[in-house]
Amino acid sequence: MSNFLAGAIGALLGLAGVALGGWLQRRGEHQRWLRDQKLQAAIGFIGATGAIYDRRRRVEAALPTATSQGTDWARAQDARSALYLLCDEATIEVAEALIKRVRSLQPATDGSPDEEAISLLRELVRRLRTELGAGLGK
Repeated sequence: MSNFLAGAIGALLGLAGVALGGWLQRRGEHQRWLRDQKLQAAIGFIGATGAIYDRRRRVEAALPTATSQGTDWARAQDARSALYLLCDEATIEVAEALIKRVRSLQPATDGSPDEEAISLLRELVRRLRTELGAGLGK
């Protein structure tokens, strides 16, 4: 009877170890998937927002082509939606502030950058780097 009990306990411990290992592996895979999705959303949002920013700040961009402008806005909105689903509230707030700022920009006759938009972009990148575990290198 003691041999059977020892065997049953060993089997239960082995089964528990397999279950725990499987759970840890799935959790790690999910974390990698989530990080990849956040990274793709961040790249898309920053790229589209940057294109919109550049177009809106150029004086000759007073009459942008509807196709390129619409494409950039669609890219920004798709990426923004992903950020809303995947990122922390503070990151979402900065992304929203950035897109609102870029939306309100007027052409710059002197070619100067919009310091508020640049500051918001830096803050967004800092927050995204933290969420992605990419460090805070300068």
